[in-house]
Amino acid sequence: MGTISVNKLAGYSMVVGPVLALICYFITPGGMFIDTANPAAPGEVVAAIQGNATLSAITGILVPVGLIVFFSGLSQFVGNMSGGSGHAIARLGTPMVLIAIIGWVIGSGISIGISGGGAMGVEAFVPTQIGITAISTLGTILFGVGAMLIACAASTRDENNTYMAYVASLAGIVAAVTGVIGGISSGQLELMTMIGGICFLVFTIWSIIIGLAMSSSD
Repeated sequence: MGTISVNKLAGYSMVVGPVLALICYFITPGGMFIDTANPAAPGEVVAAIQGNATLSAITGILVPVGLIVFFSGLSQFVGNMSGGSGHAIARLGTPMVLIAIIGWVIGSGISIGISGGGAMGVEAFVPTQIGITAISTLGTILFGVGAMLIACAASTRDENNTYMAYVASLAGIVAAVTGVIGGISSGQLELMTMIGGICFLVFTIWSIIIGLAMSSSD
């Protein structure tokens, strides 16, 4: 059986992981495209999840898979900076991204439970959904800051596209700001969630560029 280098597999992970997570995030019921609900209205979100139980369960599984695969590749990308420019800054951002992903994975798992609890009604899960939204918001802030630090570190490296690293860094900053605003003002949460989704799209594009370069470097 053939072997694959760590760097090449990490590159594939940085391509496949975020694409899978982002697509599933966008098609999650109650999200941006299917049975759109205001995240500040937890009853609407729960109703959308329970009304599309099968899809909610599927996306609840695939989003964490994509995020974990992505982090595997990202860890190797940061590791490749070891001993060179930007490594210290990237190492600071890595645990922030990890904690954000852990929070989102927990939220996805709870959402799977909500999707299968239709017999209990919407109101029974409103407090739970409020907690999921809080975890997701904090995750957005941490991921944004972590992504900004890693992208800033990457911009100092000759082997990376400096322009795209700057764009990814800016997207991280904006994502963190949307998380703060959405967390403080529930009236702005829906808009901030949409802007945050765009920021994650930008970061995914940068991740794909990095991943393709890593997978072809060996």
